[in-house]
Amino acid sequence: MHRVDRNRRWTAVTTAVACALAAALVLIASPAHAVPAFARQYGTSCQTCHTVYPVLTPFGEAFRRNGYRFPGTNSESLRQDPTPLGQDVSKRTFPNSVWPASVPGGVPLAFGINGQAVLHPDGSSGGAQADNKTAVSLADLTAEAHLWAAGPIDDQITYYAELTVDDSGIAFERGEFHFGDLFGPQHWFNLTAGRHPPTLSSYGLHSSYMADTRWLTASVTELYGADGGKWDLWGNYNGVEMNGVMGGRFDYAIGVDAGSNIDVRNTQDAYAMVGFKLGGMRLDGEAGGAAPEGGRPWAETALSVDLFVQRGQSRFSNPLGGTAATPGGTPSGSIFSDQELTFGGSLRGQWGSLTLDAGARTEHHDRALADGTGADMQVQWDELSWVALPWLVPALRFEYVRLTPTGAAVVSDYRITPGVAALIRPNVKLVLVGWFEGAHGAPVAGWGPAGGMAMPSMATGVVGIENEGAALTFAFAF
Repeated sequence: MHRVDRNRRWTAVTTAVACALAAALVLIASPAHAVPAFARQYGTSCQTCHTVYPVLTPFGEAFRRNGYRFPGTNSESLRQDPTPLGQDVSKRTFPNSVWPASVPGGVPLAFGINGQAVLHPDGSSGGAQADNKTAVSLADLTAEAHLWAAGPIDDQITYYAELTVDDSGIAFERGEFHFGDLFGPQHWFNLTAGRHPPTLSSYGLHSSYMADTRWLTASVTELYGADGGKWDLWGNYNGVEMNGVMGGRFDYAIGVDAGSNIDVRNTQDAYAMVGFKLGGMRLDGEAGGAAPEGGRPWAETALSVDLFVQRGQSRFSNPLGGTAATPGGTPSGSIFSDQELTFGGSLRGQWGSLTLDAGARTEHHDRALADGTGADMQVQWDELSWVALPWLVPALRFEYVRLTPTGAAVVSDYRITPGVAALIRPNVKLVLVGWFEGAHGAPVAGWGPAGGMAMPSMATGVVGIENEGAALTFAFAF
């Protein structure tokens, strides 16, 4: 009897220790979008541009908006002597000679790893069911590796590229050139070309402490069963974009991109964004705005507002079947052409070390389901964060998704994510989070494509708020 009791106690203790260790090792699949190659090129700390990366300081956001160039004359801020490709005299003899450029003196590469382990304290939750009721899973402890290349070619041209390696193979995620100050006043007219996400906000896509992206990304067609050619608003697509900052307080972007199609199609995706910032550092980082407080490069008092519109078309396959007609009237089986129109905006208010970030959008899709009917989606999110210490940021995030398919019931999902982000070194981070979720119904593919875990027993079932899991992110880049 006593031996059995001791064994039971020992089992309970080891289970608790295992759960605690799992919580200490959990890795959320959130790529490290910081690029330490920049720190080497400019001879500065990662904290010049980041808090807990990939979230950017006001100066880091200005660096990003300027096409990854320092304010003023970029070459004057470089600390690695570049290798010249030609002589300055060639500028005077152009076009009878090649305009000179340079390459970084060091290797312009950075490397990072992230992964995911999962802890499910509630075995009956949707998150636990999705993982076969596993309490602790280390299956994706090292899920992804990233290789970045970035740097200046000269004072006007910079580049940024990213490769990701995971179990499915190697993916070319981004590859873009930035051409700055094409004409007119400084920072007004810049061009970005290559594979990149559209600029729909004044702030970086990955400016969130609690999630991979600041905006909740979700593919409506994927939520309803799409397989090949699935489209989401912030995908990395081949495109061309004109953007700039005017007067230090207004910024804009206008672009076209190829979108997502399972076959070659005319490029029909187009978007536009306008933004305004009141107070704080100028959007371009030039002199004239408020300087960050000494010792607190993240702190400012400012308010920013952004609005955007996007119009596009995607062609995708849906293994659920059904028939739909292409615009030409030819039956296409399970191949669909979806026209979408999106309106959205965001608001970011900062008071010293406290930041409230919020955004909302509405998407209309005319052909998103397997039967060829359409659907609308509304998304809203909020994130409140506080830089308590230079290396410690507690935060609380809320996300809401609502789907209204034509002729069918409305379904919705909401999530609350409290947590804390920390740097144990400038390029090594930990993020402890909890995940609470509820849902009213679900689309045919569940909430997974929108990042959700709640699993109603029926398409119209209700799941009250439940604890889906807890995690501790670990990621590094060097």
